[in-house]
Amino acid sequence: MTGLTIEVIIPVRDMADHLPKLLSPILDQLGDGARVTVVDDASTDATAEVARSLGADVVTLTDSRGPYYARQIAASRSRADILLFIDGRCRPLPGLLDAHRALQQQPGVALSCTNVRTVSGPTLAARMAAKMQPFMLPRSGGAMKATIGMVPPKPDYYPTANLGIDRTAFAKVGGFREMRGGGDLDICWRIQEQALGTIATDTRVLMEWEPRAAMRDMGSQWKRYGHSNAYLRWAHRNDAAGTAGHAAPKHSPVEAWTTLRAELRRPVGELAANALVGLAFQYGFVSAWLKRSEFVMPKHFEVVPELDAP
Repeated sequence: MTGLTIEVIIPVRDMADHLPKLLSPILDQLGDGARVTVVDDASTDATAEVARSLGADVVTLTDSRGPYYARQIAASRSRADILLFIDGRCRPLPGLLDAHRALQQQPGVALSCTNVRTVSGPTLAARMAAKMQPFMLPRSGGAMKATIGMVPPKPDYYPTANLGIDRTAFAKVGGFREMRGGGDLDICWRIQEQALGTIATDTRVLMEWEPRAAMRDMGSQWKRYGHSNAYLRWAHRNDAAGTAGHAAPKHSPVEAWTTLRAELRRPVGELAANALVGLAFQYGFVSAWLKRSEFVMPKHFEVVPELDAP
């Protein structure tokens, strides 16, 4: 399929061993109007060298500011019609790029995703992740939702493990904002709330994802998800006031308790395959929400020139 140009953007840090399984299948899909850019986020291993040897363009950052800044660096330089964000644990399958092109060619679409299947492995953590299937789309075909406790409810979203974004829409919202986690929800919400386009899905599994192998790493991952969930809810409740130039509204104890109660009543099965992961998420959410007075409103990244660019 030809037509829309596409740039695959992959932020990685110390993931040289993952790159052959990631890059080889995506590079096999490249044709006219497609390229792959790996953003080496200040790695201490041979990430940049391996990426170049496999045929990817590489941008090397000398100081790590997190994966969303790394994505913003590459996206701000791109001239492609579609920015396709994936990560170092992704294992692309044939047809991925054509699927995103087809979705983005639909009228009014600015966001695109396909199903991602989490593969199993020899460890308990890997088997748990495979049972959870955190990136699978609902059977109805819609994208993921994160609406529990949101006031008002928010649009669908998909993670940057396999998220295509129209470059014009990306530029109009200023790209990603400064946050350690949840930037994918944030940009999906902002694009749709500003009427720049909807999200389109392809329910075929066109990507696999390799989970973390250690239980500690998995618990930390879901704790971060809980923290970023709380932060995003706070930030988006305050966005309207912040963009209008007024002071952010204060939330009453009753509203705070309503939000916490909605979270604590969520079935564990919605969040994880067992209590450990669910509790990690809830601990991250509750501990962050109780300290929300320390939150600051997210800002747009100030992109600066880097030393090593393609």
